[in-house]
Amino acid sequence: MPDNLATPVVLLYVHPLLGQGLAQHVHLATGLDVVAISAADAAAVSHALELHPRVVIFERSPGLDESTLRCLVADAMLIDVSDAVAPAGSLIPTQGQPPQPEVIVALVDRAYATC
Repeated sequence: MPDNLATPVVLLYVHPLLGQGLAQHVHLATGLDVVAISAADAAAVSHALELHPRVVIFERSPGLDESTLRCLVADAMLIDVSDAVAPAGSLIPTQGQPPQPEVIVALVDRAYATC
């Protein structure tokens, strides 16, 4: 898999430890650049989404949910890593548990395998 694709993976986090750790894990496992942004920084979120990422990994927060992201990056794979049950239509079915890092990496790989 190429390590310098023009479209990065964007990770929008609420909890910095989760965001930074998951960004590093996905990068090390896939070789893809991962742009990790605090969901509270609206300007940075907007700028990151203007990069037209193929994958957006996110934690739900006020003003940031699947439907909002779908409007902003319609073609991106959305991966909800929130600690509650993922909403209908999410790519990660959960039973009240966030997806395991290996599942997230597999989905990111799948999104880029179709390039």
